[in-house]
Amino acid sequence: MVLKDIPQNVWSLGLDRVRQALDRLDHPERFYRHVLVAGTNGKGSTCVYLERILMTQGVSVGTTISPHVTDFTERFRICGRNADSDVLAKLRREIEPAVKDIPLTYFEWCVILAACLFRQNSLDFGIFEIGLGGRYDAANVLDPEVSLITDIALDHTQYLGSTVSEIAGEKARIARRGRPLITTAAGAALETVNEHASAVGAVLHVVDKPCGYRTSMKGSRQALNAALALRTAHVLGFRPSGAQISYALSTAFLPGRIEEIGGRVVLDVAHNPSAMGVLLEYLENSGFHGVGVLGVLADKDYMSMTDMLKSICTRVYIAPVQSERSWGPSEMERCLDGGRVVQRDSISRAFDEALATGEKVVVTGSFYTVGEIRESIVCTGS
Repeated sequence: MVLKDIPQNVWSLGLDRVRQALDRLDHPERFYRHVLVAGTNGKGSTCVYLERILMTQGVSVGTTISPHVTDFTERFRICGRNADSDVLAKLRREIEPAVKDIPLTYFEWCVILAACLFRQNSLDFGIFEIGLGGRYDAANVLDPEVSLITDIALDHTQYLGSTVSEIAGEKARIARRGRPLITTAAGAALETVNEHASAVGAVLHVVDKPCGYRTSMKGSRQALNAALALRTAHVLGFRPSGAQISYALSTAFLPGRIEEIGGRVVLDVAHNPSAMGVLLEYLENSGFHGVGVLGVLADKDYMSMTDMLKSICTRVYIAPVQSERSWGPSEMERCLDGGRVVQRDSISRAFDEALATGEKVVVTGSFYTVGEIRESIVCTGS
């Protein structure tokens, strides 16, 4: 992997390191228009919907997605295709001499690589997904023409705050004076976003009606994510036809977002109760009857997520994920429930046992969980 020598789970929030690096690299991000996308859930799908819509208008687009499911190159999209790993590795080697004395984190490197990659490809637009929060996220050093905020819910509370309003306040910091801030936030989150937009002089657009076009990605919030992307395209000055919108939204794809495989397996990266609620709503509406495989990170609300999945599954197999942030035996033991929730030593073993029941299987809880199973049944063709 391009950044295999840099710890993926070491975070050091702040903007100074990236500012310094981009300055030394002669600000590659200033050669194209760009958009920032923050929020709790739905960021990735919103980014891809916007990418697809803009591409129907004949413009070239680079998009960042975070995190990846199975392959690092998923984080860097050039006109809808993952960047080449060798190209990214070469680009890092070219960049490194100029920034080698700056202690850049994994995600900061991702932002810098994307900024340079998009410049290298002479793209018209860069769509940057915020990784964590907004205020101190590495991508917030950019100067976006438009800022987007998707659904806001409780997540990363140890960094962003213990209430939806506090979290919304962190995400609203991607707004810029005199420029559009477009959001699907509602309730207390919207109140906070509105207050910050007024304080900084951003032009707030609230999207509260779902898009009327069919979306390829499943889930009750996808139509609202699509509407957010479409409003953004309009604000940027584009007027796609109905046929162009339909094509863009029906061909958008991201792995692991309520992804159905072989008629039996559903993969979804839901990693907080809000996202889990969207997944369960979809499963209930589709008549799902089966078992679940759940792997969660220790800093998430794993008890709520286990209880939610248990409400729709005849049995839930829980297991650690391949990350140092994984929940451990003590956390999993708190979720055990006789034969309804059973603990296994790995996600792969849990999945094998789930398949052996002959029932349908939903795999969820984190990007790591879905990534491990998706790699084994999709990427390797087994």
